[in-house]
Amino acid sequence: MASILIIDDEKTVRKQLYWQLSDAFTVYEAGTIDEARAILAKTSIDLALIDLHMPPDLETPRSGLDLLAHVRIQHPRTIPIIMTGMDDHDMALHVIDQGAWDQFTKPVNPDELAVVMRRALRIRSMADELETLKDGSKTAGDGHLIGGSAAIQAVCDLIVQVAPTDATVLITGESGTGKELVAQSIHTKSLRAAKPMVAVNCAALSDSLIEDELFGHEAGAYTGSKGPRKGKFEMADGGTLFLDEVAELSPTAQAKLLRVLQEGTLERLGSERSLKVDVRVIAATHQDLTARVREGRFREDLYYRLSVIPIHVPRLAERGSDVLLLANHFLTHYRKRLNKSALSFSDAALRALQTHHWPGNVRELRNLVERCAILARGAVIEADELPLEFQQNKTAASAFDDNIPVVLPEGMTYEDAVNRYRRQLLEQALRTHKSKSKVAQALGINRSYLYELLEKLGLSGDE
Repeated sequence: MASILIIDDEKTVRKQLYWQLSDAFTVYEAGTIDEARAILAKTSIDLALIDLHMPPDLETPRSGLDLLAHVRIQHPRTIPIIMTGMDDHDMALHVIDQGAWDQFTKPVNPDELAVVMRRALRIRSMADELETLKDGSKTAGDGHLIGGSAAIQAVCDLIVQVAPTDATVLITGESGTGKELVAQSIHTKSLRAAKPMVAVNCAALSDSLIEDELFGHEAGAYTGSKGPRKGKFEMADGGTLFLDEVAELSPTAQAKLLRVLQEGTLERLGSERSLKVDVRVIAATHQDLTARVREGRFREDLYYRLSVIPIHVPRLAERGSDVLLLANHFLTHYRKRLNKSALSFSDAALRALQTHHWPGNVRELRNLVERCAILARGAVIEADELPLEFQQNKTAASAFDDNIPVVLPEGMTYEDAVNRYRRQLLEQALRTHKSKSKVAQALGINRSYLYELLEKLGLSGDE
């Protein structure tokens, strides 16, 4: 189910759109621009419905146009749609010129809006499929997770083992490591692949909404509920329900979730009738659930129900040369999108990427590669074009830097001296590590660059 973020300072507008769209979309809400930016930073949003004339935040004054620009640059896969209270033809042309998909005048007709959003998603999906057909990038065994490191291969092996079963899975790892990709891979490889995978971000919904979101409600369950509504469990019947940030569930929701897992039945809000559901649950969290259990903030019995198969997704900094593999994979993607077919990273830039600690993990890397691709001064992205926090890595990562100061013997060129140093370093690494893969990982370079160096320096790697 596609996700939509409604950004409007009027709560009544947000709630009205929420109830009108939540049957067809996973809906998130933000009352300020800062709230919207925070949700976009931690949640994969397909569509952003932005009120153009929101009052600026007091601490960081920004307008709806500023948020539109932020979405287009920082979240290019999110489709922005503008709402405005004034029927202004010139402004409509301006926002579309600035990257909005469309503009609606309030009050927004939800049926027309849904048609436009579905069309936008279809066109984006067609573009993605076309890029996939053209993309020759190789992945680590499942079409989603990319990497050759031992850490990520262990995750891929677990996915293959657990996917054909109906066991519940608990995916842990820092934000941005790819927990949702792991869940998608499990579903895609499972016997439930033909049925839907429905995702719920438990952290983005208030306690009053999460139970309705998961279990649905009957007509008259509370003020404003006009008719019965299915919850995400019923929508996922026969398929998979992905509970992202499951640690944020309220105690009441935890108890109801436990019952569904134990008995396979649920009750909609306002109903006493039990409904049978056949759903595989995959949960994820970046928090330490065992600590929350000890603190009494998460049910111990629910924890053991969820963690039948635990899968931990490693930090990007723990994945060695995967950083370079991912960086080049993302650059291939953005080369096509930006029509910059010759764009590449310099050796120094790649070394800076390799030695960075990546607090934002794969998400941070992807955003960085996109930013570099957009702002690149020429065909090669140099190290000094990376953000300032990468510059401190430049010295530590200069083992192959062509700017190493060298006192040259008489008759020796600068290039000869650099190549002699490279050859000595490679010979030592080959003697120590034997395997070319381990050599590349130890030196912090990718294997393709290692092979280029070996060929250039006349080393087969077999001596």
